[in-house]
Amino acid sequence: MSSTLVVHHLRVSQSETIVWLCEELGVAYDLKCYDREQTLLAPEVYKALSPLKTAPVIEDVDTYQPNPEHIKLAESQACVEWISRKYGQGRLINKPWDAHWKEWLFWWHFTHGSLQPALQMKLLTAALPKDHPGAKVADSRIEHYLQLIDERLGKSQYLVGDEFTAADLIMVFPLTTMRAFIPMDLSAYSNILRYLKEIGERPAYQRTFEKAETKLKPMLDANPPSLFSM
Repeated sequence: MSSTLVVHHLRVSQSETIVWLCEELGVAYDLKCYDREQTLLAPEVYKALSPLKTAPVIEDVDTYQPNPEHIKLAESQACVEWISRKYGQGRLINKPWDAHWKEWLFWWHFTHGSLQPALQMKLLTAALPKDHPGAKVADSRIEHYLQLIDERLGKSQYLVGDEFTAADLIMVFPLTTMRAFIPMDLSAYSNILRYLKEIGERPAYQRTFEKAETKLKPMLDANPPSLFSM
């Protein structure tokens, strides 16, 4: 297909979220996939797409301005908002007048503001002894955050009531694919496991892996997957 929207997907990365969003919204997009190098880092051609040198990256035409211009945009939440507002009439992005606005706002920012930094701390302290203060802080935060998520999902089907939103889109990557880099056992969190099972049944999620991750199975089980390697 031909579209002004291009999704640059680094395989086994959170740019899977952007592909998934497009599939959920039924948005036309061109998909360009990139493999990681032996170092597990993004290849130079991908790093050159954005000053951040990380995934995701999208390209599009900014038609909001009097003189439309070609743009590149990074950061997961920024990409989600751009695509949702431009192509999806704001779907999956809750509004201040929606019933669960306050809850949505919290969970929309929770993943990248709390959970993912804790997982990155775990990755950085992985070589340290388990009783090292830094390692203990990372483990404690992750356990606490998983309990919060599990408790929330014990009250509703999704993070924000019984309606799938962008907060769920952002949450799923650290609970699934990111575990290929940071082993995380979810056996103690029955509500999270129920949630991931239902996510895995969504046709748009399945299409995401069919198109963007042909060699990777969705990591929806309780047991941590094998560590990713090239």
